[in-house]
Amino acid sequence: MIRVITGHLACGRWRLKEEDGIFFMSHPQPFSRRSEYRLGPDQVTAVEVEEKESKQTLVKITFQEDRYCRAYIDPAELAGLKSMVDSTQVPPLSKNQTQSWINGLFAFFIICILFELFK
Repeated sequence: MIRVITGHLACGRWRLKEEDGIFFMSHPQPFSRRSEYRLGPDQVTAVEVEEKESKQTLVKITFQEDRYCRAYIDPAELAGLKSMVDSTQVPPLSKNQTQSWINGLFAFFIICILFELFK
């Protein structure tokens, strides 16, 4: 878990994930077409450790175009985050959730209509 406290990503909780051998940072997006927003190694230019504590480490993550954030991260995930600096791969796209939303909305209307018919 990456807990962002300041910077261009605002404040919030991000996850460090690995898919197809590529580490990336992800943040859930509940009402979006994609289930999560992903920042990959193509965006991260540097990771600097600012302060080490027993259960968390304060790091400064620098992105392209002079953007950065400061975050607390679990020391076990630090190696994965630092590996993003050495790579320029683009993370894979998250699953498109559009069809799920349409099906859910369609089912909701069917249930409402049936409820009105049997009332």
